[in-house]
Amino acid sequence: MKIIVMRQLLGAVLLLLLSGGPLPANEARTADRQEQAYRALSRDKGEHGRSPRALAPGAFEEDFDVLHYAIDIEVFPATERIEGGVEATFLVVRAPLDSLFFHLANTMTVEGVLVDGVPAAFSRSSGRVTIAAGTVHDAGDTIAATVLYSGRPANQGLRFYGESIYNVSEPGMARCWFPCYDEPWDKATTEMKVTIPETLFCASNGLLEGVTGNGDGTETYYWKTQYPHTTYTTSIAISEYVVFSHWHRYSAADSMPMPYYVYPAKLAAAQATFSHAPEMMDFFAGIFGEYPFIGEKYGTAIVNMNGAMENFTCTIIDKRRIDGTLNHDWVLAHEMSHSWFGNSVTMADWPDIWLNEGFATYSDALWAEHRGGWAAYRDRMAFFKDEYRAEDAQSRFPMYDPDFLWGATVYEKGAWVLHMLRHLLGDADFFESLREYHEAYRFGSAATDGFRAVCERVSSKDLGWFFDEWVYHAGYPEYELSWWNASVGSAHAVALRVRQVQQNAPVFTMPIDVRIGTAAGDTLVRLDISSADELFTIPVESEPSEIAFDPDNWVLKTVHESPSSAPFGVPRNDLSVCVSPNPGSGSSIRFDFFLPQASFVEIEVYDALGRKIANVLRETRTRDWNTAFWSAEVDGQTRGSGVYFYRLRAGRKSAEGQITLVR
Repeated sequence: MKIIVMRQLLGAVLLLLLSGGPLPANEARTADRQEQAYRALSRDKGEHGRSPRALAPGAFEEDFDVLHYAIDIEVFPATERIEGGVEATFLVVRAPLDSLFFHLANTMTVEGVLVDGVPAAFSRSSGRVTIAAGTVHDAGDTIAATVLYSGRPANQGLRFYGESIYNVSEPGMARCWFPCYDEPWDKATTEMKVTIPETLFCASNGLLEGVTGNGDGTETYYWKTQYPHTTYTTSIAISEYVVFSHWHRYSAADSMPMPYYVYPAKLAAAQATFSHAPEMMDFFAGIFGEYPFIGEKYGTAIVNMNGAMENFTCTIIDKRRIDGTLNHDWVLAHEMSHSWFGNSVTMADWPDIWLNEGFATYSDALWAEHRGGWAAYRDRMAFFKDEYRAEDAQSRFPMYDPDFLWGATVYEKGAWVLHMLRHLLGDADFFESLREYHEAYRFGSAATDGFRAVCERVSSKDLGWFFDEWVYHAGYPEYELSWWNASVGSAHAVALRVRQVQQNAPVFTMPIDVRIGTAAGDTLVRLDISSADELFTIPVESEPSEIAFDPDNWVLKTVHESPSSAPFGVPRNDLSVCVSPNPGSGSSIRFDFFLPQASFVEIEVYDALGRKIANVLRETRTRDWNTAFWSAEVDGQTRGSGVYFYRLRAGRKSAEGQITLVR
């Protein structure tokens, strides 16, 4: 219905509606979280461990689901105003339903409301327009509700900056320029009619269906999309644009346009800056699956902003990034990859924002690897690590339900979580998990537990511990290492002590690669580190000369190595034991043990049947590191292969463990 017709229909009954009685109540709706919680982009919270809620798509649905928005507005650049109407098609998902609502900022004036073409009563409160549905509706019914409105967005959501008019609606700011159900999990198709001065061009979501001259110095642009998307990615970008295009050739017979809406003075620079974009689209389509909106376009508009925004099928980017170089490929990669992770698969709610931003940041590193190889990838990850650690040093909080939505904990730590997951799963299962995740939730919403479930299904691994540590808790492991040559006779080994000393963070369970250098060559082992203080004995071919802890930087961490003159590091206030070599093949096994105080020490060895076969030590030792040896010989013959057990008692403290002999 045209705006002018709706205005005439409403005019006769508007006073009656505004003076009506109270509206029917919609049952048990929660208060709007975003209006108060996310506008400032940060929140004060108490201690946070693992969230008690496991979000699923639609977890906060109302009794309705918005299927489609028909937006018909006129934009007045001179006065920075908009006016028009939005018709939304609501599907009733839970009955009975007697009212519904739109989010709309209080800066906008509501001039009237229609429900299924009939003027309806409405009220306004707390950033909502609540509407009487006219009758009680059953599940499966559809309702067409229209809001006529006008006002100045005041640069909230829709901005009038310099040469351009554009929107940045994340998070929860689509309501600042059009009435909508403004929650990230609710997706709808849209059509957009925008009337502007005929000297300007309007870019928007989907495909341009037509441009109509109005005979009054204005034109109306009509854009439409068949794909459901979130309100915060619904977009317009208006300026004196010129247009050029690339093409994504996704088959031998078909292509998709990749148009660019640029300032005339930036045309040559834009053609150079965007020159890698077709290759980038091919690359992401190859590793994530085909571009999800292949039936329409991937567009990019230049605007006056600080940064960029992944508006659905029409990314916007800061004009300062368009400088004729390829230095901003990382920005293009970040925003383009949001087509898969953010726009096609959207986080279920704002606490899961890392599923959007961590994935897009990691995609930037994958593009660097594609163009520059492994060294470029590692450099990018090292940069991300520095960015995250700088923020974490100032404010430590979990990646899930973060204190700050747009910081390095979400973006760069999110990228590192994917980097570590890649190593944990291996490339084949990792990239298959990304493709399966996108396919499973395409055009919908997903929570962290949904992504975890896909990774577990693909890899057949239990990843609960990993997500618990890295997503739901704060911080990272800070390791202190010391190592020494634990060789005995011809049996060579390294003893490695690993301590975790981080504060306000969990003890991390992480597999760590360790490379040991010897004259006979390198030995690479993977250690499963799971406690705050551990001692490992690692057999090697010849005398060890050096070690590298996580040599390929797969784990987000810091490492401090104790001087070689103090191979056991700083003594702690507890009993500690290291047995080496273990497994052992020679006739002598060495016990290194730290006593927190002088004690009478007993060390006994038992066979697999529990029979004591040796008294290794029975004497008083001082507070410090001490050493004792067990001769694994009986009548000149070394004991047979198998598992043996030791028990060390020191005063009231004791330690037990096993020794493996291999012949």
